[in-house]
Amino acid sequence: MITCKLGEKEYAIDFVSARAMREIGPAEEMYNRVLEIGQAQIEGREIDESGLKIQEALDTMVKWFCIVFKNQFTPEEVYEGYPVDKLAHDIAFAMVAVRNMMTSVLKEFPMNPAANETKKKV
Repeated sequence: MITCKLGEKEYAIDFVSARAMREIGPAEEMYNRVLEIGQAQIEGREIDESGLKIQEALDTMVKWFCIVFKNQFTPEEVYEGYPVDKLAHDIAFAMVAVRNMMTSVLKEFPMNPAANETKKKV
């Protein structure tokens, strides 16, 4: 079971459906473009941000994340209930898991760092 907690509500799916793989393209494209721009900034290279708006990139990625959870919640609910410091990272992790057909690693969102998981078990 994979869960996602948004504010006080929790949603669950038993598995990631094939639809998530089918619909992953636009979310991956946006994420890769954001990464390219970030890398250019780090390297001090000129940045070509033509046509890319952060809002559009986030909207595309969040819509895909909603598909992963079979649209049990809306993008608006994600924006209101998901911690900003985990949003992009967690969606990227989900994309990698789906693309590599390793969704068994997905357990809960927002994701908790492994160090915290170890502490909980001790």
